Amino acid sequence: MPSSSSIPAAVAATGTSLPPAPVTLQAALRALRPLLGPVSVAATTEGTPLERLVMRADLPVVASCVPVEAAGPVTVSVAEAPLVAAFLDGVQRSRIVAHVEGTPLVWGAVAAAVREREARQLRTWRRPVVQRLLLASRAALGDAAWQQLRDDGVPLVDITDADVAPGDAALHPHALRSRALDAVALEREQLERQLAAEWCAGETRWLWIDGGVSGNLALTAQAPVFGVVKSHTTLYGDAAAVRTVLALREGERSPAFLVGHRPRRAVASWYLRVRAPAHGDPLFGLVRVEVVSPPALLDDADHPDGRRAITALCNLLSSAILLERAPVSLPDARWDTLTYGVHAVETYLQSLVGP
Repeated sequence: MPSSSSIPAAVAATGTSLPPAPVTLQAALRALRPLLGPVSVAATTEGTPLERLVMRADLPVVASCVPVEAAGPVTVSVAEAPLVAAFLDGVQRSRIVAHVEGTPLVWGAVAAAVREREARQLRTWRRPVVQRLLLASRAALGDAAWQQLRDDGVPLVDITDADVAPGDAALHPHALRSRALDAVALEREQLERQLAAEWCAGETRWLWIDGGVSGNLALTAQAPVFGVVKSHTTLYGDAAAVRTVLALREGERSPAFLVGHRPRRAVASWYLRVRAPAHGDPLFGLVRVEVVSPPALLDDADHPDGRRAITALCNLLSSAILLERAPVSLPDARWDTLTYGVHAVETYLQSLVGP
């Protein structure tokens, strides 16, 4: 992962204004060719994005958490009217456009948007945010070429360690590629957090975030937002709790629990089965919901006021999520957990950054 000092302000800080017209891939390639030669620069707009080539190496694990409700599944009714006003999501695309001394130059494009529901249609709230970056090894590229690209307006991120002198360490090109992907993912997350914070600053309507909410320090327990996590590399709870989660039936939720690396920033979370398991797959149709914890729960996980508040919130949001199961997000392979509202945001953003 590159050091924070090597990442531009748009990456390093939430809320920074973004350029109104990001540099395009074609403009970056035009700037690179005089420096590297036309043969060295590959116009790879038709190639497969790195996100589809590089598989995450995270091992499936079961992690501990702090339960805040009594054990056992809870049956949830389907809401009668929509609660969610808008959906937030982000996308990223990364491609290798050249190699310098065996090290990759990666072009990354990220975008995020909130799409709000109005008269049964989705429209963009305020504006989408888009950022494009060229991620490279400054040591391999050279200071002169690096400065020339900056002068040409190409946004750059150094993917080598800031504390390692040029030539002191050899790095596998795939390791640099992974660093570039990490930096692109960080940029996408920052754009998503920026939009979530802006929504909370001026809205009281509920916002559905695709993914967790634990990383956004701007959100409070009063924030009208919740996150829905669709992947389950980590399952939370002890053996009995995990068995309960995997055995949930459609329309049931697990008891709520607290999860987080720092106690004062722990989030409240619970599992919800939105569709009946297909072919016995225990993760089919299973999502995990996250909200910012009520302060009483952070002070005492057994606090009665905090437990009543989180139980009411779990039931309210779970009912709202179940209502959003139609229309179905086919032909997307994630249709069992991907609500149509989030799917629509993804489709819109893909039109901004390309396939």
